[in-house]
Amino acid sequence: MESEATNRQTQFGIDHSNRDEEQTERECGEEQPGGEAIEYKHKSGTCRMDELEEDIRSILEKHQVVGLAAAAIDRNGVVWSGEWGWRNLEKGLPVTEDTVFRIASVSKTVVAAAFLQQVERGCCRLEQDIGDILGYPVRNPRYPDKPITALHLMTHTSGIQDHYADFVVATRSESPPRLKLEELLLPAGRYYTDALWGEHEPGSPHGFTYSNVGAIILATMVEKLTFQRFDLYCLEQLFDPLGMLKSSFSLDHFDNLQEISVLYEYSVKENRFQPALDDYSNGRPALPDLEGYRPGTNAGLFSPQGGLRTTMRDLIRFLDAFLFEGAWEGARILSEESIRRMRQAEWTGWRNDGFFRNSGLQLHLTDDLLPGIRLYGHAGDAYGLLSDFYYEPEEGWGFCFAMNGLVQAKTGGVYYAAEEEIARLLYEKILSPR
Repeated sequence: MESEATNRQTQFGIDHSNRDEEQTERECGEEQPGGEAIEYKHKSGTCRMDELEEDIRSILEKHQVVGLAAAAIDRNGVVWSGEWGWRNLEKGLPVTEDTVFRIASVSKTVVAAAFLQQVERGCCRLEQDIGDILGYPVRNPRYPDKPITALHLMTHTSGIQDHYADFVVATRSESPPRLKLEELLLPAGRYYTDALWGEHEPGSPHGFTYSNVGAIILATMVEKLTFQRFDLYCLEQLFDPLGMLKSSFSLDHFDNLQEISVLYEYSVKENRFQPALDDYSNGRPALPDLEGYRPGTNAGLFSPQGGLRTTMRDLIRFLDAFLFEGAWEGARILSEESIRRMRQAEWTGWRNDGFFRNSGLQLHLTDDLLPGIRLYGHAGDAYGLLSDFYYEPEEGWGFCFAMNGLVQAKTGGVYYAAEEEIARLLYEKILSPR
């Protein structure tokens, strides 16, 4: 006998028939008149919500998206939001406005904000040797006289490669955690390898290599400078001021794990989606005892490179702070100068088949997601999830969305086709000023 989960995974994709009237009404900001199409007023004219709904559903079915949450903003605030599909296929739990997603590398924008707060407070400098902050020298053995700076880490030009898998596993396996970051970075460390270092000297534009380790180092430096755990620092200095009440780098901070979306990877062999991460159907997992953790030891505990869990309702507030040059409804998290510096192209080149062409400070500059329009933000891709977090500062709009599983395919662009189609739909139907 087929299970309910199997019924939701049809041969041709995911059943999105869970879309309810309440969700549609919430998006439109008005009650739905009986039998009449809802129209959404925006700067480019009028958009019928039933047409937008149909277009989104078509994209979901085309790419077999398990679940989607999305939101769009302009300088007047949130102009639209919506949710579709399932956060847990096996239990039949739908995506709602309270669904929490592990948003992968979009997390790096939070790491950047946390570190830049230290720069603004005079605790450190972007051009400072990271060894001065960590308390031990970090050097590429090929260039022992060349310091590695925070600026290098934030622009992926430090030369540090992502040979860190065993270190991450060990970091998360200890309770209480004792593994130090220097065990990865120093030649005498248990997890050190010469493969950690690229061929080019720190800061060389030829040495751009997208680095997750860089985010772990930055977060550890935040801990060193603030004497505070990275996850708690972000709660206090970033999330709470912005009203992001369902956002954290620590699973401990979520009371109801059933609100967290399972992340699904698609198995071509079995023609079905399989849970890859955040499946808490069997209850709360055992977590490390952090009571005795010493800040500055190893912020890899909190997966700063990709482990932020948040709702789209929260994430759009963080994006709003970027749109308003560092502030949201009176709460300032960064100065206008810092936000503008983040947007500045620090590196220009060609990496990852052209996905990376311009990099700011942990901020991706792209003209590809919406061809011809320069966007600033970040994308995420891990455990089957795709997430996007981008804004256009001149006209004053942006969007974010997360898909917790889909059949991933590219059709000539550097982004996956589903990302391109959703971004284009949000822009053309809701955000375009034309």
